[in-house]
Amino acid sequence: MQIIPSILEKDTAEFIKQIQKLTPYFHHFQIDIADGIFVPNKTIQIEEINRIFTDNRPLIADNCFDFHLMVKDWLKEIDQLKELKKLIKIKNVLIHFSVLADNRYLTTGNNTDISLVINPSETINEIKNKYNLNDFPVIQLMSVSPGFQGASFIPQTLNKVKQLRQNNYRNKIYLDGGINEKTIPLIIKPQTKPDGLCIGSYLTKTNNLAASIEYLRNNHLY
Repeated sequence: MQIIPSILEKDTAEFIKQIQKLTPYFHHFQIDIADGIFVPNKTIQIEEINRIFTDNRPLIADNCFDFHLMVKDWLKEIDQLKELKKLIKIKNVLIHFSVLADNRYLTTGNNTDISLVINPSETINEIKNKYNLNDFPVIQLMSVSPGFQGASFIPQTLNKVKQLRQNNYRNKIYLDGGINEKTIPLIIKPQTKPDGLCIGSYLTKTNNLAASIEYLRNNHLY
């Protein structure tokens, strides 16, 4: 199972600190972009991240990045990511179903970079009635209400892992939110085990990163 640290920061210095701290252990990060509209929280924005990476090339190094867009106007963010791609390796761009649902972007041959995020209130049936599931290289299931790190884990989300596989989804399933020592034993059961875990505060806010890494190693997750 792949572990992807999730970086959700408002502050430039803290953003830099988190990637520096985690790079010895990880080389694939997911950066959360929140606009204060789609979700109440607001993070540093892509334009600012472009400046950060331009001025701090060691942060790029051998790293690659996903961008989780918790935003209403995601097409604007896509345009900014095209510029950022000239500087860094971007693997996945993840957009929420609730803002994508009425947009024709996926039906015009432009969907190569787009992966899907499903909120706790949304169902797999809703998704499959709108799209071919396998058009998405990644489907990311939110196991918390999106916007803030440290929110409570919603265990019913795990049923969606099984439902995606029952609907012949063959690509990657990520789980995002509330992942820690209490919830990992539930998550790694064979019938509901995702392909990747996007882990936020358990890695970014811990006072003992070595202990968190050791726990992941002991559970064969790292």
